[in-house]
Amino acid sequence: QIRGRKQFICYPPEDTEKLHSLPVDEVDGRTSLFDPEHPDFGRFPNARKAQAYSVVVEEGETVVLPARWWHWAKSLTPSITLMRNFVNQSNLQDHLAIRQRAEKMKAMKADRQ
Repeated sequence: QIRGRKQFICYPPEDTEKLHSLPVDEVDGRTSLFDPEHPDFGRFPNARKAQAYSVVVEEGETVVLPARWWHWAKSLTPSITLMRNFVNQSNLQDHLAIRQRAEKMKAMKADRQ
């Protein structure tokens, strides 16, 4: 966090179904409409069973999220945030599979045009 304060609410990958996750695309995107700041447990009843972890990141601090962890973020003050995704031995195979699917999708789209 370069400037300001930001809150993160995170959920482990095991809670994916509890967060009523929906696929966004055929590559690897997933999303959830569940809002942990204003939880609607009537609409998303399984989210009540999800294990939330909350942290406030201050200027000069870093939060590291393991691969596939869900996160929701909110700036608590005007903020400048630097984010970075890393590829290493623990996620290299997933990264390569996602890239391969993305390249196949690009080729399929180009063939249709």
